[in-house]
Amino acid sequence: MFVNNYCLSMNCIVAPLNGCGGIYLGNVDAAQDSQLLNQYKIGAVLQILDQSVPVKGAQKLWIMAEDSEDFPLYKYFDQSIRFIENQSKKTNVLIHCYAGISRSAAIVAAYMMQKYNWSVNQTILHLQSKRRIVSPNSGFMKQLKDFERKLSNQDQQLSLNSFKLDMSNYRPSSAMSNYNSISTTAMGNYNKINTLSTKSSSRLDDFSSKLDQFRHQLRVRQKAY
Repeated sequence: MFVNNYCLSMNCIVAPLNGCGGIYLGNVDAAQDSQLLNQYKIGAVLQILDQSVPVKGAQKLWIMAEDSEDFPLYKYFDQSIRFIENQSKKTNVLIHCYAGISRSAAIVAAYMMQKYNWSVNQTILHLQSKRRIVSPNSGFMKQLKDFERKLSNQDQQLSLNSFKLDMSNYRPSSAMSNYNSISTTAMGNYNKINTLSTKSSSRLDDFSSKLDQFRHQLRVRQKAY
């Protein structure tokens, strides 16, 4: 029964890996088959139906939803994503509606779009590669596209906030202070060198003047003799 993507009971969308639970998409029969749930170690069930149905041996969250193009399924995206994310940390999770085609598929799509940063088209193609009958109604597809834009805007805002944080750590006044300190030190050293040079030049001029006076006195004495 549960061997390929033509199966109408349930299919594995994300396989269990490294201690994280797998994500399964299926129909109401799968949710009520306790033997199947036990076989695939499914300990949590997210039910997207217009009426609740009993589930044995697993924690259940029921979201009342109709398979109608006008139904605002997007209002339950965040709640559903939190449930799937939290439960998948400890067990496998089944998301189902009546047939596992539209309502539950749209919820799984929203979850994967947020978790993996996938586009609507990329996500639906992946779901269909695992469960060929996946086909959210046109209203749900529009809501998923709106959700895609929302996620994109959030990513842009996060990038902007990250840039602002980086800029807040930049201290131009500190950099200028360091520059001024280095510049002042360099100028001080230059002035010291210039002072020493001036003193040396003054001493040389003084010596030359005294030497000229000595030579003059020597010539005067030679003429006297």
